[in-house]
Amino acid sequence: MLSITLTQGLSDCKSTSLQSSNKGENTIKTGTSRSKNPADYAIRASAVGGSAGSIIEKYMDRQAIQLRQDLAYMAQVERLGEGVKITLNSGILFKDDSYSLISDPQKSLERLSETLNSYKETEILVAGHTSNIGDEKQNQALSVKRAESFTDFLQAHGVSPLRIVTQGFGGNTPKVSNSSEAGQRQNHRIELAIIANPTLKRQAKTEAAASRVSKK
Repeated sequence: MLSITLTQGLSDCKSTSLQSSNKGENTIKTGTSRSKNPADYAIRASAVGGSAGSIIEKYMDRQAIQLRQDLAYMAQVERLGEGVKITLNSGILFKDDSYSLISDPQKSLERLSETLNSYKETEILVAGHTSNIGDEKQNQALSVKRAESFTDFLQAHGVSPLRIVTQGFGGNTPKVSNSSEAGQRQNHRIELAIIANPTLKRQAKTEAAASRVSKK
């Protein structure tokens, strides 16, 4: 029940359930592939579009500004469509092949948690990724454990578990080529996709409809 609620909340449609399809891979109109870019896919596929989408974008704009201040040098914060994508290199968060968060970034992550709690009308995909170097099963397990560790931290600092989907993708979703050590380090990462929850979408649609009526 909980898992179904979360995945439906992230997608608002069957095509974005983040599960494998019968065809092996889903894409949306922007060309974003679920199997290659799960965070991007979750954001793009959850969009409502139109005037309501513009209202959601403004909500995300404000959140992204605060998130960049929270995370400063340690993360890439991108505004994509009607969502926010955050990329954190695993080398900043974890030592070697560990999945326990190190202490250095935790103050910044506490500020991240506070901002997520200030913008409650969102849902969050926490996705773990690795390089493809080494054993595939071990990479998959490491990506899951690191994503779960990150999620545990957010929950310990007040972010509701009802808002979060946690998944590991192993080495199947490289950000860059694994041909160099630098590329391999980049591919070891945690990504967050932040999207509007059903309540925010309803509010945005209501506000957009009211605005259209007032202009007549």
